[in-house]
Amino acid sequence: MKDNVSMQGLTRARRALSVVVALIVALCIAGCGANASSGSSSQMSSQTSSSSASSAVTTASLSSWTKDSQSLKKLTDFVSAATDESSKDYIPVEDRIAVFDLDGTLMCETYPWCFEYMVFADYALNNPNYKAPEDIKAVAQEIVDSAWGKKPEKMSTRQAQAGAIAYKGLTPAELEVYVTKFKESKAEGFSGMTRGQAWYKPMVEVFEYLQANDFDVYVVTATERNVVRAVVAGTLNIDPSHVIGTEYGYTATGQGDEADGDYTFKVGDKVVFDGTYAGENAKTCKVDAIAREIGKQPVLAFGNSSGDAAMLNYALSENAHPSAAFMVLADDTEREYGNAEDAAKDRESWEKAGYTVFSMRDDFATIYGDGVKKEPVA
Repeated sequence: MKDNVSMQGLTRARRALSVVVALIVALCIAGCGANASSGSSSQMSSQTSSSSASSAVTTASLSSWTKDSQSLKKLTDFVSAATDESSKDYIPVEDRIAVFDLDGTLMCETYPWCFEYMVFADYALNNPNYKAPEDIKAVAQEIVDSAWGKKPEKMSTRQAQAGAIAYKGLTPAELEVYVTKFKESKAEGFSGMTRGQAWYKPMVEVFEYLQANDFDVYVVTATERNVVRAVVAGTLNIDPSHVIGTEYGYTATGQGDEADGDYTFKVGDKVVFDGTYAGENAKTCKVDAIAREIGKQPVLAFGNSSGDAAMLNYALSENAHPSAAFMVLADDTEREYGNAEDAAKDRESWEKAGYTVFSMRDDFATIYGDGVKKEPVA
């Protein structure tokens, strides 16, 4: 009997221990599940917070635009559809190509002329390390003398040709140093900013907004490529390969009169400008350059003048993807040097061509930012 009682007690004890162990295991599992659930909730909260932060950044990045700008909405609607995989207007990331003109589209071209004119004039007339030939000096002086007046005839071509000669013998890095220093000079016609700060804030925001939405963005301009590379540095976050512009010729310092196809670049040689000019990168030349250097048709194009129309038309012409084109209209006479009469003609022409117009007067809440004002000029 005693043995039977002892065995029964032992059995009950084992059963009780099993129940306790089972309860402990169940509690552990529940605890782990609660922690996992808590972690999942925390992660979801973090993702929601991150998503909200991302939305806030997108909103903030377009804060220089007027509230309810319909022109901006056309762009954001386009981007929303292009990045939505469920949309019929979705564009694969690899085909999201956007091209921007520079002067008058992204940055000021009225101090009193575009940056390229002014840096060339300064180099030819004021650089103590360069003695300009009389014909080069004459072009530079004509730029200065025509300030705030009528643009001299064929000045774009004549300035580019003169610039090629003036910069002959410089390395691209040496030209960059000069341009970078010139960016620190006062933006004539404005108080509160230097030439290097004279960017249209709303358009820089658009540039960054597209990059944030996985668009591959290029600057395609009539300004010389190396000058532009120096100008955009510190403002636009793009690789130098994404700058397409007017071309000056190059040579190697040890090359002499030998042709490129006959001369082998040697260790110790430097690449310098050779004084030649390949023609202005304007109108259909921009289309040619895009086809040659990008190899894809852009789906978005931005400009401000007839010199950009070919590039915008290229984006709109028989595109395999949805596409759109935008023109910046210089119609603000209070904060900038717009011309109302010319602007009215441009708007009519551009809208007829199928471009969306960005009005500096109506769509830009600010042009250059706080503290910058247009000031009287002589």
